[in-house]
Amino acid sequence: MTEHPRSEARTGSIQMRVTCVMVTVAVSLTSGVSARPRQAQDPSTNTGRRTVWDGVYTEAQAARGRTRYQAICSSCHQDGPRRDEAFMRDWSGTDVESLFRRIKASMPPGAPSSLSDAEYVDIVAYMLRVNTFPAGRDELSADAVGSIRIEGKNGPEPAPNFALVRVVGCLIAGADTAWVLADASEPVRTKNPAASRDEELKGSEEAASGTHTFRLLNVYPRPDPYRGHKVEAKGFLIRDPGGDRINVTAVQSLAPDCRGRPQPLP
Repeated sequence: MTEHPRSEARTGSIQMRVTCVMVTVAVSLTSGVSARPRQAQDPSTNTGRRTVWDGVYTEAQAARGRTRYQAICSSCHQDGPRRDEAFMRDWSGTDVESLFRRIKASMPPGAPSSLSDAEYVDIVAYMLRVNTFPAGRDELSADAVGSIRIEGKNGPEPAPNFALVRVVGCLIAGADTAWVLADASEPVRTKNPAASRDEELKGSEEAASGTHTFRLLNVYPRPDPYRGHKVEAKGFLIRDPGGDRINVTAVQSLAPDCRGRPQPLP
């Protein structure tokens, strides 16, 4: 292993953890509609981004998407697209690209990814319309889905308990051989349990330090080479009055130091 591995993934027993998290308690998020709110801030980069409240699709596009959805999706989804609280529980805090990729990878049944990107984007537009996010003058495009955030009308909500998240902080060795992420950023929801790549990795690299502390659970293999590094950790968030924790799916180094932060001995 090199002295400073940039993005070496630490993944362990991901499938088991995903299975376990499916039985956890769902957390309610508000998704009611009112006047268009202020433009929100992306918690991973603190940079203004478009959101689903900014009119990112057209009514004509949503109508095309409805026709396509009824033709290829309604046989399995007889109640229509997921909506309101259920939709926000699954997708709030992510970007529209995550929804687009999930649909493309799973539909139509038996022939995923068999439609054009434009057709899948139309279906996404229909799902946004079903959830009463406002239409606009310009159609949604496959090139734009990664820059549009899904969130409630009041702006970004904290990641709920048991959500799959990514967090950036300083990796230190705590008591009883525990690993701790100190000076950590606000947890950001993700749909990918593996170490980040591309734009998601860039967001982690640019994330500022924060005030959170997380005890890391089930880190395998042990991340000893990353001690004292600025790291990205992914896993399932466990909020607890006794101390927040992350059941880890991946850890990767982002920088070889934490700006001179002293590291306690194990």
